[in-house]
Amino acid sequence: MVEAPVEDKRITLKEAVKLVPDGSHLFWGGFGFQRPPMAFAHELVRQNKRNLTIYTCGSEMDIDILSGAKVVSRFELAFYAIEGIGLVPNIQRRIREGVIEIEDYSNLAMALRFLGGALGVPFMPLKSMLGTDLLAKKRFRSKKAEVIECPFTGEKVVLVPSVRPDFSIVHAPRVDREGNVQIDGIKGEDVEGARAGKKVIVLAEEIVDSEFIRSQPDQTVIPNIYVTHVVECPWGSYPMMVYNYYDYDMEHVRMYYDQCKTEEGWQKYCEEYITGVNDCVEFLQKIGIDRLMKLRAKKPFPY
Repeated sequence: MVEAPVEDKRITLKEAVKLVPDGSHLFWGGFGFQRPPMAFAHELVRQNKRNLTIYTCGSEMDIDILSGAKVVSRFELAFYAIEGIGLVPNIQRRIREGVIEIEDYSNLAMALRFLGGALGVPFMPLKSMLGTDLLAKKRFRSKKAEVIECPFTGEKVVLVPSVRPDFSIVHAPRVDREGNVQIDGIKGEDVEGARAGKKVIVLAEEIVDSEFIRSQPDQTVIPNIYVTHVVECPWGSYPMMVYNYYDYDMEHVRMYYDQCKTEEGWQKYCEEYITGVNDCVEFLQKIGIDRLMKLRAKKPFPY
C-alpha cells in the first residue's frame, strides 16, 4: 500500500499575515489570558493592515493593540478588558473617536455563532439574550438577532447569525507540519472557531513530528483537514500565557495598561515593542531570555 504524500503547511509569520487582505473578517482565538495570538497581532500592526473585522468571545491586550494601531474597524464580541486590572484603554479611546464599532453579544451567543459556522447552518437558537437590551441595541448589523416562537412548543427563542470568517487565527501548543492541532487546558471557542473559518492559520509553540501526534490522537482537537497554514512561533502568546508552556507576565501587562491610558503612552509602547522591532524574535530578544525563563512552566505543574 502506497501512502499519500504529506502536505507541508509550514510558512513564516510574515508570510501568514501577508495572506490577510485589508477588509478581511477574522475569528480571533484564545480565551482571556490563555493562548491569544499576540505575535500575529504584532505582525498585523507591522504590516499596516486596515479595516479588519474581528469575531471573538473575549479578548484582552491583543485586540486592544489592534485597536490602538487602527488595524480593526469592527468587532463582534462579548467581552473586552484586561482581567483583574481594568477596561482596555485603546478600545475605549477608539470608540470615543468613532474609529471602531462594536456589536455586543453574550458569551454564549458568540460561542453558538461559531458553532453554527462550524456546522454550516445559517443561525443558532438560544434563550439567554431574552429580556436584555442586547436585542434592542445595535451598532452596524441590520439584524443582529431575531426573536421567534418555537414551532414545536410556542416558547420564545432568540436566533443569532452564524459566523463564517475569511480566516480563523489560533495559537496552539503543538501542531505537526500537516496541520493536526493539539491544545492543552482551556480551549475556549478555538475548536468551533477554527472549523468555522474559510481558511485557518495556526500558530504554535512547537511543530512536532506526526508520529507524536498519532501517539495521542485524543489530544488532536483540530484535524489537518481544517488547517490551511501552520507557523512555528514559540512564545507567540507572550506576555499572555500558554498552559504547560509558560505563565503570563503580569508586570509587563500592568506596564502596558498604565502606559496606554494616554495616546502618547500607547504610541511610545507601539514604537518600542512592535513597530520598532523587525519581527517576533527581536521582540523576544528585547524582553530578554532571563525574564522569559522565569515564566516557563515548572514541570509537572502547567505554570
